[in-house]
Amino acid sequence: MSMDANNLLVVDQDDDFVAKAKELFDGRLPVARSIEEASSTVESGGVRMVLLGPSYNGEDAMDQIRSLHNQDPGLILMLIAEEVTADVLRQGMRAGVSDVIEAPLDEAKIEAAIEQFAHDVLKRKVVTPTGEPARDKGGRIITIMSAKGGSGKTVLATNTALLLSRVADKKVVLVDADLQFGDVCLVLQLEPRFTMVNASHELHHLDGELLDSLLTEHPSGLKVLAAPLEPAFADDITTAGLMQMLDVLKENYDYVVVDTASMLDELILSLIEKSDDILMLVDMDMPSVKNAKLALETLRLLKFSTSNVRLVMNRSNSKAKLDNKEIEGALKMQIAAAIPSDAMVAASVNEGRPVVETDPKSKVAKGFESVAELIAGKIPEHTAKSGLFGRK
Repeated sequence: MSMDANNLLVVDQDDDFVAKAKELFDGRLPVARSIEEASSTVESGGVRMVLLGPSYNGEDAMDQIRSLHNQDPGLILMLIAEEVTADVLRQGMRAGVSDVIEAPLDEAKIEAAIEQFAHDVLKRKVVTPTGEPARDKGGRIITIMSAKGGSGKTVLATNTALLLSRVADKKVVLVDADLQFGDVCLVLQLEPRFTMVNASHELHHLDGELLDSLLTEHPSGLKVLAAPLEPAFADDITTAGLMQMLDVLKENYDYVVVDTASMLDELILSLIEKSDDILMLVDMDMPSVKNAKLALETLRLLKFSTSNVRLVMNRSNSKAKLDNKEIEGALKMQIAAAIPSDAMVAASVNEGRPVVETDPKSKVAKGFESVAELIAGKIPEHTAKSGLFGRK
């Protein structure tokens, strides 16, 4: 085997399964008979991959597996199942399992799992000469975030994505990663047939063609990966699952724009780590600036690079306007773009047609253009003749 057996741990209560697993490693494979025992072994260090036997296929066992994943998210958890069903896959992925292997266990299956493990580790560790993590080839992931609710992230995301879709020969997809209360489709007046919940149920064979079939298309040509239609369905989406969807989209689209919820949780941190560009939206008021300062300080404390974070000021012409230099000093970052306040934005949201469509010459539309140009350079002018994007 290409991995030291001491880096592997097999966990199961069944004597026959344990015996067969140990045979593969000439009896040298460490064994735990319970998740509690496995947790102690993991805590002592050295374990990099855990093989969970068929005893842990049940729904009740998934909470135990999740606790092991939470103890060390870097562990590769492989679940062995007598039959790989959609339910087992879905439950396993939600619990943090990397893959489900069909019994009986044999050397080829273990080798394949180890190779995938090695690939994932190398992918995480490859760095450029500057010391920055190497970006995968493919499209750019642009995450839009804010540390305060009601700041206009979705309006920024939809208008920016539509502007990027005007760039010649560029394919754009907008991902609604506000899993509980995503409004992208509402703002774009779209009625999705499928959402990322459908994609999450197909992770074991998700590819570009399948994921494309689950996207919703806007009349402009922009594609949308819709958020769950109900808050309860958010639990179907794991962070690992969403990252897998983004990897697939990045292979097939030039720009992947991601709208988010206003919180700094595991999902947002994973998005920040994966993104090529991060647009942090800040309102011209003290609570918004204070929250942005806390969020940026937290990222720096967690050793996240903020070199690709661009500061976007919203409602920059507000009467309660703060001094730009003071804001830049507080956030230790220069303002990269500014969007003025305008009543037509609220009207465009109610109408379901972003302001870069309805009033492309307006100051607020030009503000959104300045944001899109941070990503793509000069944005072509809107040239539709028969209504905007062909609409009457």
